[in-house]
Amino acid sequence: MTLRWWQRRPWRPRGGSLQRLLLVGWLVPLWALVAVICAVQWAYQAQQDAAAQDEALRQALAHWPADLSVDPATSLPAQPAPGVWYRESNLDGERLAGSADLPRVPPTEAVRDPGAVHFYLAQVGDRLVRVAVTLYQPTVANGGQSAAAPVVRQVARPLGERLPGARSLLGGGSGLWWVLLLALAMTAVAVLLARAASGWLQHADVSLMRPLSTDAAVTAERIYEGPSELAPAVQHFAELQRSQSRWIEEQRRFLADATHQLRTPMAVLRTQLQAAMAGDMLVGDALQQMLHTVDRASGLANQLLSLSKVEQLKRMGELPSVDLNAIAREAVMELAPLIAAKRLDFALEGPDTLWAPGDAALLGELMRNLLANAIHHTPVHGRLGVLLRDSTGRREVLVWDEGPGIDDAVRQRLFQPFSAGQGGVGLGLSICRQIAEAMGAQVTLFNRMDAGQVIGVDAVVAWEE
Repeated sequence: MTLRWWQRRPWRPRGGSLQRLLLVGWLVPLWALVAVICAVQWAYQAQQDAAAQDEALRQALAHWPADLSVDPATSLPAQPAPGVWYRESNLDGERLAGSADLPRVPPTEAVRDPGAVHFYLAQVGDRLVRVAVTLYQPTVANGGQSAAAPVVRQVARPLGERLPGARSLLGGGSGLWWVLLLALAMTAVAVLLARAASGWLQHADVSLMRPLSTDAAVTAERIYEGPSELAPAVQHFAELQRSQSRWIEEQRRFLADATHQLRTPMAVLRTQLQAAMAGDMLVGDALQQMLHTVDRASGLANQLLSLSKVEQLKRMGELPSVDLNAIAREAVMELAPLIAAKRLDFALEGPDTLWAPGDAALLGELMRNLLANAIHHTPVHGRLGVLLRDSTGRREVLVWDEGPGIDDAVRQRLFQPFSAGQGGVGLGLSICRQIAEAMGAQVTLFNRMDAGQVIGVDAVVAWEE
C-alpha cells in the first residue's frame, strides 16, 4: 500500500509539461506564504479587536453613573445604548438594576477584589457577548466611610462587534490587500516566465531536430540559439546524433558488402552445380567443392547473426559478470579437433576463475574466433595457447601463436569488415572488436618479437577498471 501511494504521488517527478511543473514549483510556495501571512494578519487583527473591545468594556465600567442608587426601587435602563447590556446585582446574584436578559455572573467568573475587572463570554438570547465584570464598593457621605454592601456590575457587548477605534487602528483590514495584490503580480510574472522558459525549450527542440551537417566545422554551438544553461545538453545530444549517423552509415556499407559477399558463394555454387550436371567434372570433386562453398556461406551467415547480437548487447546497459576461465575452456573444447588435426602443442594458463563483465555466448564467439585464427596461422607441430592474467585494474585474455606475424600492409585494415587475408570472408576480427567494445573491453593484435625476429602473434582482450 505504501509503495502504491508513493507511485501515485502527484508531486513525484515524471514526464509532463515543463510549464506546469515550473508554475507548481513557483506558485505553491508563493500562495502558501500568502496563506500564512493572511492567517497571521487575521490572528493579529482578532487580537487587536478583542483588546479594543475589552478596553471599551473597561471604560464603560469606569464611567458608570456616579449617582447610581443601590435602592432596588431605582431602576437603571435595561439597555442604555443599542447592542450594550448593563446589569447590577448584589453578591447573591439578585438583579438590582439593568437588563434582565444579561445572566448573573457564573460562580467560576466571580470577582473577589473590589476594583478588579474580569472578562468572560456569555449568551444573551441568541447572541454571544463579551462581558466585563467588577466588584464595586458604593460609598456614602458620612465621613467617607464605607457603609453600603458591595455590588457586582456587568457590561456586555456582542463578541464580533467592530469598534471604530479598532477599525482605525488596523486600517480597516487594508493591510492584507497589498499582500494579495503582490501575490497576484508575482503569479502573473511566474506565468510569463514559465511561458518564456517553455518557448525557449521549444526553440531548442527545433534546433536539435535540424539535420546535422557532415562538415566538422559545423558545431552544436552554431546551430543552437536557446538558453545557455541547456547548451551542454544540446551539444551532447548533437554528438549523439553524429555518432548515430556514423553508425547508420557504417551499417549501410556493411549491409551492402554482406549482400555482395552472400551473392558470391551462391553464384559459385550455381556454377559448380551446372558443371556437375554437364559432366565437366567428377561428381565427387563437385560435391567437395560445393560443400566448401556452403560452409563458407554458412560461416558468413553465422557471423552476420553474431553482429546482430552485438547490437542487442550494446543496448543491455549493465552487464553481468562471467567467468573467463570457464568460457575459454569451452572454446578450447569445441576447437580441440582442429588443434589435434595439426598436432599443435596447446597450453591454457591462468587463475581458476577470472571474472569480467560480458555476455557468455558472445564472449565465447570472440574467443573461438581468435583461437581459430591462431590455429589457422600456426604451422603443423607448432605451439599456441591461451593465457588469463589478472593485474591491478586490468584483466586480460591473451591468445598467442607461432604464426608468421602481421604484415604492415594488412595491419591498417585488420579490423575492417570484409578485408580477408588468406581464407575466410574478413568478418572474424571485425566481430571480435565489436564484441569487445560492447563489453567495455579492447582487443589488440601485435607481433611477438624475439631478437628482432617475429616469432608469433599475440591477440589481447583487456578490461580496464
